[in-house]
Amino acid sequence: MSIALSTDVPSLPIELPAPSGLAEDQLCGRRCVWCAASLNTAITVDLRERREVSAHGSTSSWFPRCCRPCGFEHIYRALLDHTQSCEQCADDLTRCRVGTGLRMAMRTVRR
Repeated sequence: MSIALSTDVPSLPIELPAPSGLAEDQLCGRRCVWCAASLNTAITVDLRERREVSAHGSTSSWFPRCCRPCGFEHIYRALLDHTQSCEQCADDLTRCRVGTGLRMAMRTVRR
């Protein structure tokens, strides 16, 4: 079973590689977007559909997925970056939807 990130937050600030630099297997979710490891349902983290707008204005979708180790590393980095610059997270961790979404994503990939 593949693990999907929560849909409660519209977009989590997890930096992904540019789609133009990825192989077809990475764009389709058969390989990790970061390390290009082959994925199976036991180790897959679904990073949700992404839409990219080309220079000509057309929109295309891609479906990034990653392995758990890469997911943990990149989601943790995004969580640290976010909480250091978010006033809501500094005041009360439960008030920020993005911070909460990133913490939930961390719990998801740690399983």
